[in-house]
Amino acid sequence: MKQIISSAIVALTVLISAQVSAHTFEGNWYFVKGEYKKPDGSILKADNSSLVAVKSIKGDIFSLTNTEDGVFLGYLAGDFLVDGDNYTEAVKTGTRAKHHGKNYHFKGWLETSEENGKTVTYWHHEGEVEGIKEYEVWRKLL
Repeated sequence: MKQIISSAIVALTVLISAQVSAHTFEGNWYFVKGEYKKPDGSILKADNSSLVAVKSIKGDIFSLTNTEDGVFLGYLAGDFLVDGDNYTEAVKTGTRAKHHGKNYHFKGWLETSEENGKTVTYWHHEGEVEGIKEYEVWRKLL
């Protein structure tokens, strides 16, 4: 009986630990570059030379702030739902009301490289926001 109870406790601990563990997208991220394809086929590009954006993810919550040429553009925040390589940003609040209540779906993947003797993690994602197909690269802040 003792052995059955011990086995049950170990199994429960493993199950609870698996549910509490962080997903691969958790952390603070700095925007590197993006490419945006509009419905008419035209492509816009952006990089961090003028656009500064930081995205923070902790568990199932995200927040995003951005500025361009030193001018605050806004923020968004809400739920961050992960399903393998796919995730959804469910916007609850932010400076642009048109995003409130919307869900944006993306496919994301991480890539690591050695730069100046340090391991750097990049987060690539692709998806669609209001009819614009986007591909972005973010760098994990240490």
